[in-house]
Amino acid sequence: MVKLSSKTLNLLKDDIISILYEDSLKPLLTIEIARELRRDKEFTKELLNKLKEQEILIEIKKNNKGKDYIKRSRWTINPEVLKKFQNEL
Repeated sequence: MVKLSSKTLNLLKDDIISILYEDSLKPLLTIEIARELRRDKEFTKELLNKLKEQEILIEIKKNNKGKDYIKRSRWTINPEVLKKFQNEL
């Protein structure tokens, strides 16, 4: 596996945030984000989890009816981060 620089990883994280920001009301599945990034699902999941640890993203583990997902997650931008970002614009 190729080792990516921290600069490249940060650019990919920025791309994830911009993908989710385009339609901030619609949480996206990990696979949908991976397709947009043109990266594999496992690598994308690692980046998503790092952004979750930084409290930038929120992982949604339930569907609209409140049932737990078994193997998948939806992702959205943390509303507090979204509000700060929109205030800066």
